[in-house]
Amino acid sequence: MEFCLGFLGRILAHFLQQWRVLLISNLMIPLPSLKTESEKTVSSLSRVTLRDIGNKLGLSHATISLCLRDHPSIPLKRRQEVRRVAEEMGYCRDPWLSSLLAYRNRKRPVRVRGAIAWINQWTQPQNLRKYHEFDLYWQGATESAELFGYHLEEFRWNEDYSSKRIEQILLTRDIRGILIPPHRTPPQWGDFDWQKFAIIRFGMSVPTPDAHVVTADQQRAVLMAFRKMSDYGYRRIGLIVSADYDSHLGGNFIGGLAAAQDILKLNFLGGLATTQDVLSPKQILPPLRTDESLYFESPAEAKRLLSIWLKKYKPDAILTSLSAVPYMIKELGYDIPGDIAVAGTTTYDVPVDAGINQNPKVIGRVAIETLVAQINRSEFGVPSVPCRILVESLWQDGKSMPPKNAVQTAAL
Repeated sequence: MEFCLGFLGRILAHFLQQWRVLLISNLMIPLPSLKTESEKTVSSLSRVTLRDIGNKLGLSHATISLCLRDHPSIPLKRRQEVRRVAEEMGYCRDPWLSSLLAYRNRKRPVRVRGAIAWINQWTQPQNLRKYHEFDLYWQGATESAELFGYHLEEFRWNEDYSSKRIEQILLTRDIRGILIPPHRTPPQWGDFDWQKFAIIRFGMSVPTPDAHVVTADQQRAVLMAFRKMSDYGYRRIGLIVSADYDSHLGGNFIGGLAAAQDILKLNFLGGLATTQDVLSPKQILPPLRTDESLYFESPAEAKRLLSIWLKKYKPDAILTSLSAVPYMIKELGYDIPGDIAVAGTTTYDVPVDAGINQNPKVIGRVAIETLVAQINRSEFGVPSVPCRILVESLWQDGKSMPPKNAVQTAAL
């Protein structure tokens, strides 16, 4: 609607200008200029076009367009030359023309442009999307890709494929965009040339390539969860997380715990709330951190350590990232939520119904939107300044973490 009004406004201005010319020529009546100072400045200069630059360099306007979009199909030396000449000639994009093209393209049916690669280098690649969180990344990315005319395709990169072989397959298929999902162990990319592709990583578990990242804001999510558990009346709140997984995330879970201790303590000391409204440091328990592999390879030892921690600190509420923990708590004779309330850092993969919803489908959609924007701007390779896009999480209520007065009422 705004575009149409702006376009009609320009047409009206044109007719007013023609009317002014007729009055001057026929009536000789001096009229004030209808143009602003900025319009006078622009109109006094001849706008440099792609064809102007092409004529000077002996190239087609299509080649000039590719060079200015830094398309890798054009040699780097030629791209640099075109950008230099365009700058010398004073070329700049026409925002009105860009808006018109965007409006026109929105009205056209979406056509299939090609594939976007989802690179899976898991040792057992079929296990990646058994994690519901990661499968929802895929679903959100697939839905968003279709809106832009792409389809998402998984490439399982195993030891049978060299890095150059995978690279050649992608280039032959004219695939320019790559999504890298989370990995348990850092992938071995070899001499794969990332400069030919636009790249987005999901989360921090894959350290290289150092491309843009789309992920949940786990630190704020943990702080939100601790605040919610405190509001629900729990006073001895513990965190049980995988030490190696949290390290892959950059310590975001432990960082959220530290933030809860610091921020909520400051509220208490500052007199902004009463002791019934906020946590004090004594009410946030020391975390239990063990490698995730312990729960798979030595579950008896993992259960023993959990039992020691529960007896020592006597938590009334737990936030955990480990799917085995709720089962082990029950096996140790505790009732959920009667004895200990439990919430998950993800409500999709921890078998409780209360906790953090990290909005994984939204993360998938945002990843594709960001990747397609990079492709359209021909931004390929590892960026000089990688960016991190953080998607906010939501709290999900559930029976495993009810308000504490509800638990006490049910016990009576």
